[in-house]
Amino acid sequence: MFGLYPAGAQWVRHFSANRAPRDIGKVLTVHGGFNAGIFHTPFGEHRGAVIAQSGRFLILAAVVNVANAELAVVPDVQMQNLLWSFETGYANQWGPRELLALTGVDNWDGLIRRTSAEYAAVCKTVEGAVDGALEKRAVEAAAAAEVAKAEALTRAATPDPVVGRMFPSDDDAPWLPSDYLFDAPEVQPCAH
Repeated sequence: MFGLYPAGAQWVRHFSANRAPRDIGKVLTVHGGFNAGIFHTPFGEHRGAVIAQSGRFLILAAVVNVANAELAVVPDVQMQNLLWSFETGYANQWGPRELLALTGVDNWDGLIRRTSAEYAAVCKTVEGAVDGALEKRAVEAAAAAEVAKAEALTRAATPDPVVGRMFPSDDDAPWLPSDYLFDAPEVQPCAH
């Protein structure tokens, strides 16, 4: 189905879903913050078509137009090559400047730690999309936001009792310092 990828088996996670790959891609895009895939095949034919992408990770579908999806989460081609270099002992061919330019991290330890954490987060999100939990959390978050908005409107609609008593208006004079309210007679200008 998917085959092996250069980075090795530890960087491939498989999912089987009772939903269509296009539906899962849409859920990941709308609720997971992923970018929509264009169904290209970066690793070659029969190695998976990209339905979504998150950062340096691709979500591949074995076949796009089916009712039940077979998915794999893998690093993108560039990250695959970097991880392959690390796994096979060619890490020293990449200097700190090259790593920094390619990944934003200048050492292998930091790169592997960050990539592992991001990979775990992407896999968790894909798992949520496959089992429907991602949509459920989005609905719950929308309901909580609606409740918070209603509470804010209720608080805003209640008049503040302090403001009503702070500035008494006993007459039509605006609230100004007393020297502004002093009436001085006008003096005629001197005519020469």
